[in-house]
Amino acid sequence: MGSNVSVSSGGTLSALGRVPWMLFIVLFLIGTEYFQISLEGTVGYVFISIAVAILFIEMFKSGDVSAFAFLLDQFWAVLTVVLATGLLSYLWFVQGQEPNFFHWIGFAIIIADALLNPFNAFRTALRNFDVAG
Repeated sequence: MGSNVSVSSGGTLSALGRVPWMLFIVLFLIGTEYFQISLEGTVGYVFISIAVAILFIEMFKSGDVSAFAFLLDQFWAVLTVVLATGLLSYLWFVQGQEPNFFHWIGFAIIIADALLNPFNAFRTALRNFDVAG
């Protein structure tokens, strides 16, 4: 009696690659506003550390992707920029408060993700097709 052993081509890394990590930055900022949590001090520095780590994760995700994964990543990048812009507008025009340093760092990382990841995906696609850049 033999048993069939199958090896999954997916796995944990593949599942982590499908998560739109940048949404966590926006959700964190929205959560701090909703629950009136100050970003000053330890909370803000933890936020910056996590946001930079998420940016690196997103950069690794953008390399060697399929066309569908690239389009899906672009969808999430645009949605995150829209949500971050909405939060910025809400803070500035509805609440009447200026976003603080930690908000601006979060917004800058979201914009960096939306600008750099398509470039990285395009660069790796050119490398995969052996096109001189």
